[in-house]
Amino acid sequence: MAALVPEFAMSLMIYPVLVTTATVTAATLLVYLNRPVLVVQMYMKFAVLFSGMKIQYVKLGDLTLCYGERGRKRPDKSSILLLHGFSADKFMWVPLVKNLTDYHVIALDLPGHGDSDIPSEGEDISFNGQVSRVREFVEAVGLDKTPFHMVGMSMGGSIAGLYTAKYPDQIERLSMMCPAMKTPIDSEVSIKIREIMETQDDETILRECPFIPKNPEEMKYMLGFAQFYKPNFFFTNKILQGAVEMRKPNNIFFFRLFKSLASWEYAAILENTAHKITVPSQLIWGEEDQVIDVSGVKVLQEKLPNCQSVDIISRCGHAINLDRPGSKTKAILKFRGELKTKQS
Repeated sequence: MAALVPEFAMSLMIYPVLVTTATVTAATLLVYLNRPVLVVQMYMKFAVLFSGMKIQYVKLGDLTLCYGERGRKRPDKSSILLLHGFSADKFMWVPLVKNLTDYHVIALDLPGHGDSDIPSEGEDISFNGQVSRVREFVEAVGLDKTPFHMVGMSMGGSIAGLYTAKYPDQIERLSMMCPAMKTPIDSEVSIKIREIMETQDDETILRECPFIPKNPEEMKYMLGFAQFYKPNFFFTNKILQGAVEMRKPNNIFFFRLFKSLASWEYAAILENTAHKITVPSQLIWGEEDQVIDVSGVKVLQEKLPNCQSVDIISRCGHAINLDRPGSKTKAILKFRGELKTKQS
């Protein structure tokens, strides 16, 4: 038996890669089984870094905001600011950013999302309050020096539109992807939201809110109605549980934010402000959106004074970034007049 020890030691020296791979695999499996939240967090952080974004932080008074940045400002191309949807963060933009190799792009974690601080109880987190915070951010990182391209999706789409209406001199062009709004045709999700808001009972709203999943089944349901292509085998119960655990520290904030944004007074705020958005504008929508119905396109198209591009993407739900990231990228570059032949 003793004679085998040197041979075993020699095998470790001959196959270091195999040993390292086996060790890493075993360690990953243990983490996956016991702490799936770490697997989800690591995957998201590495995805952001591999997209070319550098993680940055900026302090705005008592609030620190995180953002991902790729590239530098260019005199020949406007910078792009990306605003994510409800309970998402900069990770949402990875499929887009990794394709924008020749641009200056910033993906902001809005307050209370991703790696940004959670606002205090008394802070205004309504659409107007978030517009004010975005303006502080824009000025803090110097984006306001030259007009930039504002891009927002869902909640971020409405914030982007309202921001553009209020500060048109800062914006070169605007792209809104399925922005949060009341649409002529109600989606099943919007009907459910209206019903739970009408209860005016916090316990019921928190329990029934489809955007604040409390277990793997609810997380799978949320991913299911957000996407046209349903979650695949990668989304095991362990991964779904990890995603639930990762969001848990922010759930109370998400609840506050949901109640604020889903209130009736904000249902038509984008529609009522659209006439003030005078910069070149673009609408992008998933044809099969089950969260914010595609009928919203016609409403905004008629009210935007300078709507230059409407892109309704087939076989695509609300999560355009997951369903059809390539089509989204092409639509944005075409709107900018920068779509190369090989990308068409």
